[in-house]
Amino acid sequence: MFQSSFQVIAPGRVFLFGEHSDYLGLEVISMALDKVIKIVVKQREDREFRINYLDLNETDSFTLDDEIEYRHKRDYLRSCFNVLKRNGILSKNGADLVVSGEVPIAAGLSSSSAFSIACVMVFSSLAKVKISTEETVRYAFNGEVVEFGESGGMMDHYSSAFGGIIHVDFGQEIKLTRVPATLSGLIIGDSLEKKEDTVGDLRMIRTIVEEGYQQLGDLIDGFSHRKTALKEIENHIDSISSVNRLMTLTSIQNRDLTRKALKILQKGDFTKEQLGKMIDEHHALIRDGFKRSTPKIEEMIAEAKNAGALGCKLNGSGGGGTMLAYAPGKEEEVSDAIKDSGGKSYIISTGLGARIIS
Repeated sequence: MFQSSFQVIAPGRVFLFGEHSDYLGLEVISMALDKVIKIVVKQREDREFRINYLDLNETDSFTLDDEIEYRHKRDYLRSCFNVLKRNGILSKNGADLVVSGEVPIAAGLSSSSAFSIACVMVFSSLAKVKISTEETVRYAFNGEVVEFGESGGMMDHYSSAFGGIIHVDFGQEIKLTRVPATLSGLIIGDSLEKKEDTVGDLRMIRTIVEEGYQQLGDLIDGFSHRKTALKEIENHIDSISSVNRLMTLTSIQNRDLTRKALKILQKGDFTKEQLGKMIDEHHALIRDGFKRSTPKIEEMIAEAKNAGALGCKLNGSGGGGTMLAYAPGKEEEVSDAIKDSGGKSYIISTGLGARIIS
């Protein structure tokens, strides 16, 4: 495991079901991509780190001597270094790092979480400290989210670290289950619209929904956003503040759709048309309930459906970024339709989890 020269590869991800659920303590189904962030590492004999960000045409450097300051908000490589150092995980020598990636930045494909996972694996390997996959997730989450006081969940980190298709229940105890489904015919469409304030958007949704839960708790004895039936919530939803009503109800509908999807994916007992319809239902919740779509993404979805996609949905936090099309047997036609509507397309498959390569 411990080598002086190696590569770390960490995949991006797409949400299949459960968008905007991890930070609400609910459930998510996600899939790691075959698109990755890569860090090439060569250990140095001195105590300096030199970083070359190939895709950004940027460089950085720092030494091991002190806790390093951040050059800007969300300086994830430095923050992961600091998190590990505080936990006693520190190399004796520096290294030359070359960072590159196939995952579009700020496009809803979790490039930042994949990068954070890769950074944790780089620094722990250089320090010759073996950490579990769960610890890698926790350190990366702390480096990306906690360190900068942001509002995000851990699903992206789990998906990148573990790979494949996974279901994660973010209850009091986090429970991860591998989903044995094999999915083909998936296409990512990048709207090329950069999202303005992902962190602010997540904080806004979380605040509105959690306030809604509190109001429902005053109306329903023993209310639980994890257990109370949708029908009972629908009977009381008009009694809570209009500001909180729609997003709160959407989060519960999202909960139930994700649970339904998990059952059919685990059993493999579904048709392509059925899965496509459920993906469309999920998009409608994100679009109409959380208000996260854009005209450009809606145009891309319409063109993808016209070209044969059975289901399409927004991917990630929304407000720009990417969409996902499910089009088994029509991948090339749908990919071309997305390009014709002004987007960029990627035919994707399920990726492996983050790993170290000699």
